Amino acid sequence: MDQLVTVIIVSAVLFGITLVGCYLPFLLKRDNNHLHTLIAFSGGVMLGVLFIMLLPEALHETVEAEFDFDTACYMVLAGFVLLFVIDFLVKTYLGFDEHGEDEHAHSITSLSAFSGLAIHSFFDGLALAAAFTAGEDVGLLVLVGLCLHKTVVAFSLASTMIMGENPRTAWTYLIIFSLVSPLATVASYAFLNSGEFSYTGPALCLSAGIFMFVTMCDILPEAFHHRGNDPKQLLCLLLGLAVAIIVATVSGMLMGDIH
Repeated sequence: MDQLVTVIIVSAVLFGITLVGCYLPFLLKRDNNHLHTLIAFSGGVMLGVLFIMLLPEALHETVEAEFDFDTACYMVLAGFVLLFVIDFLVKTYLGFDEHGEDEHAHSITSLSAFSGLAIHSFFDGLALAAAFTAGEDVGLLVLVGLCLHKTVVAFSLASTMIMGENPRTAWTYLIIFSLVSPLATVASYAFLNSGEFSYTGPALCLSAGIFMFVTMCDILPEAFHHRGNDPKQLLCLLLGLAVAIIVATVSGMLMGDIH
């Protein structure tokens, strides 16, 4: 029971850290040039998160669960195509202005990013709960790694929300996102005896495919469709990528091979 209390406190800390990451983009001045520079930085972060954090973890979990790589690739493809179809249908039937920059486009981008990251956040909570079953010292190390990871990911998600949602709606989604991992952590620790789930790997591959579409087809084109600022935005993208690599390296060292 004492460790359950510790897990609840740790989950509250994770919630608070994620909210801080969500809040940071709202501190920046909201003019068009600044927003697209911010999106470029977030695009670099999301590119790093995709190829350094999400895909390797999804493939590892799939193999650990004794699925083959073909299954993993099909699930990644399924996530990508699913978002492609949804994006196509929404943009076709909601309508756009002549430049294709209607608010609906930004909204579907932010909601797609929310969907992919929320799925992955659920499994982050499972990983943290599994770590605490191995001991509080292991759990606390994993918590530090997750906090670093969450701050960067939440910052990127909030950056996309700024483009497509009014502040009140954006914060509704961001608060829900911030709650996913903490609630999953507490529920998993309280009701499950282990962190082994047969379909964890394929589910993570699906979320990676969703996240891939958001990054490649929505975030990066959004960052660079203002041609005059490309050099500055390219630098910001590379900076965001570097931040993701650093965070992935440090959090990986702290979290080890806990799944």
